[in-house]
Amino acid sequence: MSREAFYQLTAEDANVLMSMLERQGDRPGPFAAVLREKFNRSSVFSRQDIPANVVTIDTELVYTINGVRVGPHVLVHKPAGGLPRLALSVCSMRGLALLGLAIGEKTEIPGNDGEFEVLTVESVLFQPEAETRLKEKDRGAAELIDPKVVDFRPRPKKAVISDDDDPGPSAA
Repeated sequence: MSREAFYQLTAEDANVLMSMLERQGDRPGPFAAVLREKFNRSSVFSRQDIPANVVTIDTELVYTINGVRVGPHVLVHKPAGGLPRLALSVCSMRGLALLGLAIGEKTEIPGNDGEFEVLTVESVLFQPEAETRLKEKDRGAAELIDPKVVDFRPRPKKAVISDDDDPGPSAA
């Protein structure tokens, strides 16, 4: 398997790979080889520091297989069987291979027919870490409003409607 890029993982994604690696044990095979390479050749980032163009778990992406466009798919951390067509499991060879790649990066994996497949990330449509950063930034900007500023606009008075015809003590 050849590599043209290093992998970038969140700490959470690295933990997922570690647990997958522990379940694999010393079993041989192409999936185990890709898993070990992914784990050994990765840089780990916090959720706040992972670049927005990198495929992480729960990222929606479009990619190519040997130049043929595929997707959009969402990379999920669930077993490969029984998933909707939109989902691509990180437990599958292709899902595992795409995890940690940035837009424009590619990797080569063994295909089902014995031929190698070249996977290239074409676009990242949604990355949960980038979305979280954006929401936090928006929330932080909203909190920059000076709490000492007083709003002098008159507030509308609420109309009080009562069924009681007694004018009360103020009528005396």
